[in-house]
Amino acid sequence: MNLESYNTRDIISDFFNQNPWYKSDVWYGNELEVAKESRRPLNSSRNKINYSFSKNSYIKNEIKYYFGKSLNDSLYSVITIFEGKAHHLKRMLKFIDEYYPHRKTILEIPKEELMIEYTKFLVKNGIKVKSIKKNNGTAVTPPISLMSTFYDYIYNAFDLTPECDKDIWDGTKLPVEIDYTNTSTKKLKFTKVNQNHRQLVKKYLRIRVVELKNLTFSIGFRYIHELSIFLNFLNDNYPGLFIKDIERKHIVAYLKIIKNKMILDKTQRKKIKATNVYISSNLSIIRKFLVDLKVLDWKEAPTQHIEALFLPNDNPRRTKSESFDNPKYIPDYIWDQVVDNIHLIEDRYVPIILIMEGSGFRGSDVLGLKINCLEKDNKGDYWLVGDQRKVNYKNHKVPISEELAKVVMSQQEVCKQNSTPKNNPEGFLFVSYRGPRRGKPQTTSNLSRVLREFAEKANVKDVNGEIYRFKNHAFRHRYGVTLINNGMNIVHVQRLMAHASPEMTLAYARIHDQTLKEAYFKAKSKGGVSFNMDGALVKTNIDEQAIANDLELEWIRHNYDSIRMDHGMCIKSTKMKCDYAEKVIEPPCIANNCRSFHVDTSFADYYKSQIIALEKDIQIYEENGHTRSLEFANKKLQNYRRILNEISNNGSISGMPKERREYIGEERENSVQ
Repeated sequence: MNLESYNTRDIISDFFNQNPWYKSDVWYGNELEVAKESRRPLNSSRNKINYSFSKNSYIKNEIKYYFGKSLNDSLYSVITIFEGKAHHLKRMLKFIDEYYPHRKTILEIPKEELMIEYTKFLVKNGIKVKSIKKNNGTAVTPPISLMSTFYDYIYNAFDLTPECDKDIWDGTKLPVEIDYTNTSTKKLKFTKVNQNHRQLVKKYLRIRVVELKNLTFSIGFRYIHELSIFLNFLNDNYPGLFIKDIERKHIVAYLKIIKNKMILDKTQRKKIKATNVYISSNLSIIRKFLVDLKVLDWKEAPTQHIEALFLPNDNPRRTKSESFDNPKYIPDYIWDQVVDNIHLIEDRYVPIILIMEGSGFRGSDVLGLKINCLEKDNKGDYWLVGDQRKVNYKNHKVPISEELAKVVMSQQEVCKQNSTPKNNPEGFLFVSYRGPRRGKPQTTSNLSRVLREFAEKANVKDVNGEIYRFKNHAFRHRYGVTLINNGMNIVHVQRLMAHASPEMTLAYARIHDQTLKEAYFKAKSKGGVSFNMDGALVKTNIDEQAIANDLELEWIRHNYDSIRMDHGMCIKSTKMKCDYAEKVIEPPCIANNCRSFHVDTSFADYYKSQIIALEKDIQIYEENGHTRSLEFANKKLQNYRRILNEISNNGSISGMPKERREYIGEERENSVQ
């Protein structure tokens, strides 16, 4: 610990001069400036904190600094301090006066010693120091927790030891990018690595995470965990062995351990034998570590070739998980339930969910959006701009619908009205304005909680009639599947979704094949209408028209995407020439009463939107005397109304929402190119 060149009392004195209400030995909660942000007035019996009886003025001021700074920085609320933590303060100050009356800072006392002595003090005074949790585990009680938290706060505030020399790195104090949407990615803890190898692991991660930046801070957690298993194994079983002297026999012995290791299955919430995926990941990290030691030419690097230490058969074949080949996406019937019950979702989370569904951004990337994330090009189209952290892709752009752009603009306005340099210094779009996370975005865990509670409240059911389990990433999969289903080139989908490789995009294509098959049978069951020889619309189905056109039903099923157009389906082989393709501006199959043209209720939304647009055009043509255009528009309107009337009477209306077509249509695809 380095405190030599730093006077903690000067910092505390400056804080008291800037915030004189904290300098007093008596605090009245309702009179503090920060009390204005409190949700309710303080309990009158808990409105006062009295420090005046304390004899050790140095540590007393450190405690006042800790509470005052925590209040100013919204780490704690006035209610938390005055109605909660202050209850244990008197006992804590008495302990300091009795055991350490002459210490000039709490940091002069080793933390381990402090906590042991304080625990003894509490037990002697009949205060409970441990509690039993629901899972029969134990936890320290609030008095113990307060002393520990206070010590850590002062340590982090005043210790001048370089961050990378500490055993716990605070990511906010390093020149690295932190994912604030994940609550567990703020600190890297090396305390699980044995003392003999700890400095080497810290040196290694400093190079990769801080200097080279070829490893993210969050992935550093995984490296520390896996390296600690390996290095602790060496330390326990081969004491005195240097890494440079590692031989094949040591790796073989480790393989027996790691392949029989019990790991936690988060889905089943129980311990299971290590899977091939886990073993492969662990060995890959260890191998990478040893390779890097040789590349960096460090003295600790193994003298033997890595190929002699690790053989190809050591690393078990990693089979792709079922979720990779069949990514769980949110199907239309679930999304319809979301839309119908969206009023049951907390207001601040509604735009987050809509943006996830309409942009394909990962949940963490949506939460990490900045206020200036919306762009409008010279064609009047809107684009969402944000970072894709997983693939380290900055300022990734995707086209979005005008409707979704309005959602973003509304959130921007709310954010601008409530943001200040103090509560939103980095300009996040979805930010916490107060509390411990002030100035930071919402978290993915909170988003998962909201979706879980919404599913239960809205009674969202899956195909088995059970409550649907939302996954944040399923919204992204829904976006990808929808793009493929609507005919976008797979290369463009890969680029639009910032996939590092085409494998994930190909998984969407496999879903698309199944979707086409389902769409065929759905269309077949609905029936539809087509033109007869006299040009009248008659009821029919795909099978009947296929037979009439001498086509194989199997061909239609596998080419369903090719025969489906915006306004209907062409039951004619793509190899056959269309006699009407270049005759009129209006869709030729309608204008010429083509017998190969088929329409069912899934196209109802298209005709509704076209009728509304035509009615507006006709009004303009009438006002400006455009006779020729008016004639064409009226004829087209008549045909569209006729078709809509027939398909509406032929079954229930369903189909893709208009806004979805708008932002994944041909014009958007060209924009991506």
